Amino acid sequence: MPGKADEYIVVGGGAAGLGVAYQLARQGRRVRLLEARTLGSGAMGASGGMLSPAFEAEYEEIPLLHAMTESRSRYEAWAQELGDIGYDPCGTYEVALLPEDIPYVRRRAEFVQAQGTKIEWLEGPALRRHLPMISPRIAAGSYAPEEGQVDPLLLIHRLKEACERLGVQIETHRPVLACRTDRGYPTVDTPQGPLSAETILVCVGVPLQGLSLPFEVYPVRGQMVSIEPPRPGWLPAPIRYFNRQYGYGYAIPKRDRILLGGTAEEKGLDPSLTIGGILEILRRAYHVFPDLYEARILSTWAGLRPATRTRTPLIAEESLPNGRILYINGFYRNGILLLPFFSEATVAYLLHNQLHPLLQPFYKNLNESTPPTD
Repeated sequence: MPGKADEYIVVGGGAAGLGVAYQLARQGRRVRLLEARTLGSGAMGASGGMLSPAFEAEYEEIPLLHAMTESRSRYEAWAQELGDIGYDPCGTYEVALLPEDIPYVRRRAEFVQAQGTKIEWLEGPALRRHLPMISPRIAAGSYAPEEGQVDPLLLIHRLKEACERLGVQIETHRPVLACRTDRGYPTVDTPQGPLSAETILVCVGVPLQGLSLPFEVYPVRGQMVSIEPPRPGWLPAPIRYFNRQYGYGYAIPKRDRILLGGTAEEKGLDPSLTIGGILEILRRAYHVFPDLYEARILSTWAGLRPATRTRTPLIAEESLPNGRILYINGFYRNGILLLPFFSEATVAYLLHNQLHPLLQPFYKNLNESTPPTD
């Protein structure tokens, strides 16, 4: 293959890109990873790191729930392999903001319990024993004891270290301008010239450099606030809070900070922080946690989550006479949660041509059907 420099080229250094690069390198493959900015600078670094399939999948997303549950179960092994990624199997909570929200929260708990997820329903004194810091106005909620979290910043750092240790050639600030198939083999165009490989994996999330994809990706903005904990150990585990009018909010305790979020805005490629978004986050958090009134704000930021129209992941493959291109995208809010399963299953498919059953609902062959628009 003329110009082929690597066995695999991975485009994008977010959750999907870092994950598949790491797994390919563990299998002894040569990998070059191209990132337009810095590793994890997109949705991955802006996320909260919750490992919470019970409170992420919607009622019609049973295949996604099963994939997320499978991926969550692999994180303990990943933590052992990578080192300190802030992995904490502390469980997660979901509570109702107002009494009229309780039926919805309870139905969700019953739904995921029916799918095999362990759930405990908590009311009154039982809820207070678990979460003594929440407002007495919060009357009920559920607890998923098998869930937990990681620290996105530590995870990015450890994956970078592991990739470098395994020989991955990481090139940051090297955008891919186009992905071409006109020569019969996969090629990417970069400002420094074209690169070719037998297999190219395009994992760009929201494409910011004009790179076109064979399907639509919708950027969904999420705003975040980092605050100083009122005291050490104040919040034992991530907690989501739901209101039928305002939707979800969440608080995620890290070792030195608490992350507050919950916005989901379709505003195109605008990553701006807004007064309305930050006000919404803080108002909901204060309703749940009165102690936060005097808490110090450490930082604020926004990120763009990559979503398909169905809000579910997509793996789309295009086969060529001398290679193939695999597009991995649409992780939306769940890039870190899905990282272990999707990267391991994708690499197993690449090397052995066996598609994991839990991956099948998200796979499309571009040679056999009209390119997906969802």
